[in-house]
Amino acid sequence: MEPTSSSRKRAAPAPPGDFITAGGARVHYVRSGGGPPVVYIHGAKGSVYDCLLSIGPTLAERYTVTAFDRPGSGFSRRPTGGGMTPQAQASVLRAAAVGLGIERPVLIGHSLGAAVALAWAVAAPESIAAVVTLGGYVLPLGGRPWVGALLRSPTIVAVTGGLGRSRLGRPLVDAALRRAFAPGPVPADYERIAPILALDRANLAGDGEDRRSAEAGLRALQPLYPSLAVPLVIVVGADDRMVPPSTSRRLHAIVPGSEFIELPGAGHLPQFTTPGAVLAAVDHAAELGGVEPHVCFSPPPGVAS
Repeated sequence: MEPTSSSRKRAAPAPPGDFITAGGARVHYVRSGGGPPVVYIHGAKGSVYDCLLSIGPTLAERYTVTAFDRPGSGFSRRPTGGGMTPQAQASVLRAAAVGLGIERPVLIGHSLGAAVALAWAVAAPESIAAVVTLGGYVLPLGGRPWVGALLRSPTIVAVTGGLGRSRLGRPLVDAALRRAFAPGPVPADYERIAPILALDRANLAGDGEDRRSAEAGLRALQPLYPSLAVPLVIVVGADDRMVPPSTSRRLHAIVPGSEFIELPGAGHLPQFTTPGAVLAAVDHAAELGGVEPHVCFSPPPGVAS
């Protein structure tokens, strides 16, 4: 018999990976594959499933892939006592990588995860080989301060969480997913899993705090980008409706030696909609960083340097 709507909403998945305590946080991660290390950092309201359900299995054919749940997202919990700027999240994940014995990985950062990857690269360039950003939320976008205040309110979080889990809230969740995946379809597995994790009450509160902290963190990071000392490959979907593609173009303009790839027909999640191009970009970044994957590298189309 087909599960009821309410039973589907309550069927949260079990954590697919393991946990490590780092930087005062219990961090969830999934590791797979063999070869040089790659670390995947997801964006806002995301989780390790952003990697596992897209490029993760193919990446694992040539690299050892570790996908982290950022502190306060997915199955990870955040440290107590304050907000988590991209810099603070990078510090936690860097400590987790050290604890797992990961040396000089290629970092893949999607959306807000791209800011975390760049914060890691700025703070400890010797610890990584290269960075790939996907639809990166890497520069301040502005916005009204009261939005962040609302998102941090326990009352608003409770109401939003209740609405998201209700019959009325499901269309809102579906609309957000369609916008993120546009112009491609939303994969069925992702549509089943992602809203459950994103609407977890603790994760909702963390996401609200992340939104406030991100802008302050990005304002501090922006002046440091020109001195970035590791290879940077910037990938953006031309049809991204979540983070303006101009953000990635601006990043390319201010980071000397960076390479820029714009993918026609791709949106905010090119790892799902144009996986071949993203995989080629990762291989290219690995080569620039002196890393040899287990398969032959093919240069990605449309690279601008």
